[in-house]
Amino acid sequence: MVDNKKIVKLLKAIADENRLQIINLLSCESLCSCHFVNILEISQPNVSHHLKILKEARLIKASKRGRWIDYSLNEENIALIKNELNNILTNYEEDCQCTKINCD
Repeated sequence: MVDNKKIVKLLKAIADENRLQIINLLSCESLCSCHFVNILEISQPNVSHHLKILKEARLIKASKRGRWIDYSLNEENIALIKNELNNILTNYEEDCQCTKINCD
């Protein structure tokens, strides 16, 4: 099982409507930050702020192309979130902490 602190950090990074939309857009293809400005209808500084948070959480990667920077998903950490959420939601009865507590 993965460290809970790491999962919390990743989930906090996507716990924003704009950042979740960025992740969703990048699931289709790599994009330049200028695309996010147009699609999300938010300012460039605001887009940069959200991209920075996602990069720091290592959910996205940046690659320079001339004077542009293209962003793509970091598939490893995206897969980690998927797997951990799947484990939590499908094994909740088996791993439920409350069943391990005996108040008698």
